[in-house]
Amino acid sequence: MTEEETEFVSWWKALAEDPEYYTNTEAGQKELAEMIRKESERLLEEIGRSVKRTKEVVWLSRFCRSCQSFREDGRRMSCDRWKVRIVKPFHGSPIWTSTPSRRGDGEKERIVEGIDWDTKWKEISEKVVEMSVEMVNGGYPYFCYKG
Repeated sequence: MTEEETEFVSWWKALAEDPEYYTNTEAGQKELAEMIRKESERLLEEIGRSVKRTKEVVWLSRFCRSCQSFREDGRRMSCDRWKVRIVKPFHGSPIWTSTPSRRGDGEKERIVEGIDWDTKWKEISEKVVEMSVEMVNGGYPYFCYKG
């Protein structure tokens, strides 16, 4: 076990050694909460590094723009922490293309060639989009938010 891992697992050992201090004093509760928070962050980072990335896009939250990981280049928004694109709700229109049918009957099939994240997939007013941004994640910041 590395020194860093030992430091992070020490919260449960500290609690076992002095439960009175960590459960009945304000200073002890704050120390314990900080130790647990650090361990949670470490585990999330570890999971983020080891798990195959499944998301390439996340919805824009009202907190994203004030997060340290938020980047905006023109109309494109992204999250440096998770290396994903950030898009507004209701955005993402499919780009269709026609190809010859695999059945060989001379018909054409339409397939999605890509997604245009700058256009809406439905005719919805900007006011509705902005209201939706306010309600993403129940109106709370994502767990990874750092202002």
